[in-house]
Amino acid sequence: MPKEKIVMGENGQPTFEGLSQYCPPRCFELTGRDLTLCMDSGYDYTLHFDRETVTWGKAGEEQRTDEYVCLKAEEDTYFINAEIPGVQPRLGLTLILDDENALVTVIEGRQGMNPKFPYLVEIHAHFGAVQLPDRPLNEKRHGYTTDLVGRAILWTYSPSFRVVHVYSSERYYNVTMPMPDHEPTPEERESAKAMGESFRGYKDPTEPALYIRIKDGIYVFAFAEQNLEKFTGPTTRGNSLAFLMNLHRMYDVGRSFGTNAQQLPENYCFGAYGEEIPFPERFRNMKSAYYM
Repeated sequence: MPKEKIVMGENGQPTFEGLSQYCPPRCFELTGRDLTLCMDSGYDYTLHFDRETVTWGKAGEEQRTDEYVCLKAEEDTYFINAEIPGVQPRLGLTLILDDENALVTVIEGRQGMNPKFPYLVEIHAHFGAVQLPDRPLNEKRHGYTTDLVGRAILWTYSPSFRVVHVYSSERYYNVTMPMPDHEPTPEERESAKAMGESFRGYKDPTEPALYIRIKDGIYVFAFAEQNLEKFTGPTTRGNSLAFLMNLHRMYDVGRSFGTNAQQLPENYCFGAYGEEIPFPERFRNMKSAYYM
């Protein structure tokens, strides 16, 4: 059974590497491609992909080059993740490139926007289309959806680490650990401890979330751990996660952007396999401690 990956941080102390140990092989299919993204914000962006870096910027303006990671959860849909160094507040960008429909969704993560909670991450979605040669711009867009409301999926990262995502409403989600059908192993106990959870789940695991439909069976799900940051006492960490889910194959890829318990910045990718399970009754019509 795999052990949790532990590395030494800059302060000489061990740091938990979270889900980064479950990252699938990277995709390099974008290498050599040039794209023009026409965003609904009113700006166009040009991108040129090399194998591990992308040169990008507003069309007609100075371009910059940054590292990126590309993963796939579906043949014609790419999950592109990058952090933009040297920018304050800290900025992470995740692009969902839908080649089939020439559409793009960008999940923007910002850390350091809130002076009271400097580790809190705020997330926002931006929509647009890809300009193709000699073709009109697609007028359709990816958009917010209620398709997932009332569903729950057990996501397996490894035999020793599984979580249940409960899509409880169109604007919020809940997370819990699955109840094991055996005595928890030491690895399972360590995973639960590292996630700040017990096998009975959080006391109140409600967080704001974004649900976006990319196409049939393909969704973006993203959330920020805002309530854990604001209401669980003084904290030195903050996090957000974004997932591209293929519910035909019950597989997802995703990224974690934030700061870990050792106050080290994290921005890494991962993947998991899913299994839809009955909606847990204890979350049905649950009243949150944080919302009216």
